[in-house]
Amino acid sequence: MAKAKTNKEPTGKAPTAAPTATTTYHACYKRYAPLAEALPDGEIEVCRADVRIAFANVKRGVQAACADPARIRRALPELPLDDVLALPDLGRALIFAATRVTAKPASTGEIEAKLAIVIELREPMLTLAETLAKRALLPKDVVAEIRAGSGKYDLASDGMALAHLYAEHAGALCGKHPFTQEELDKLREASEWLLDTLTPDGARRPVARQRSEAEKMRDRLWTLLVRRYADLRKIAYYFHGEAFDEVTPKLQSRLSRSAAADEAEEVEAEEGGGDDPGADETGGAVAQPAKPALPPSP
Repeated sequence: MAKAKTNKEPTGKAPTAAPTATTTYHACYKRYAPLAEALPDGEIEVCRADVRIAFANVKRGVQAACADPARIRRALPELPLDDVLALPDLGRALIFAATRVTAKPASTGEIEAKLAIVIELREPMLTLAETLAKRALLPKDVVAEIRAGSGKYDLASDGMALAHLYAEHAGALCGKHPFTQEELDKLREASEWLLDTLTPDGARRPVARQRSEAEKMRDRLWTLLVRRYADLRKIAYYFHGEAFDEVTPKLQSRLSRSAAADEAEEVEAEEGGGDDPGADETGGAVAQPAKPALPPSP
C-alpha cells in the first residue's frame, strides 16, 4: 500500500465526536465500566502504567491525528472512528478508576454529610410524590415502595429512586413541584455515593474488597484504552507514515514538565466531581480495517 502524503495542510476542523468539557470523570467511568466488564477475562492486561501520562498522550494524539474526521471516514470506513474520537473520555474513566484503587475508605464524617443531604431532600420530595400519586401523576406502587423500609442504605436507595422518578416523569410534573434540577442532581449524587460506599446493613464496605474490585476495573479500562488507542495509531500511520510515532506517541511516552502540569491540573480539578446524567454509551464491536498495516503496539 502506498503511503498517503504527510504534508497536507491542517483543515482546522475539530473532531465531530470529541468529548465535551462538561463531561465529568465519574460520568465517564459509569459510561465505560459496562464495556470494560464485557471484555473476556483472559484478555485483560494489568495496568502498571502512569495513567496520567497515558491520558495526556491520548488527548494530544486525538487532537493531532483526528483534525478532519470526514477525511478519515472516507479513507478508513471500517475503522471505529467514534470510539477513537471519544478516547479522552475513556482516559478520564481510567483515571477515575485509578483514584478508587488508591482512595482512602470513606470516613464516618463523609458518610454522615451525604446522609444529611439525602435526609433533607427525601422527605419533602417523597411527601409531594405521594400527593402526586393520588392524582395519578406518579405511579402509586413505586411511591409506596420508596416509602417502605428504613436504615441508611434504604435512605440512599430512596434518594436515588426519587431523583429518577422526578426525572422520568418530568413532562407530567412540569410546574407541579418546587424542586430545582440542582436539588435533584444533588440528591442523586449523594445517594449514589452512599450506595457505592455502604453495605445493605449500613456499614462501610470492607476496604480489601473495594480495592480488589477497583483494581480489576482499572485493569479492564486500561485494556480497553490500549485497544482503542491502537486504532488511533492506525489513523496516524495511514496519514503520516513513519512519522506516526510523533503524532500518536506510545502511551507511556514522557511529556514535558509544563505539559504534564497542565494534565495534572485538569485531573485535580475533576477528581471527586459529580455525575453527568446526559452521558451515554452504546458500545459496539470494534471492526478492524483491512489496512493500513499495523504499527508497533502503543
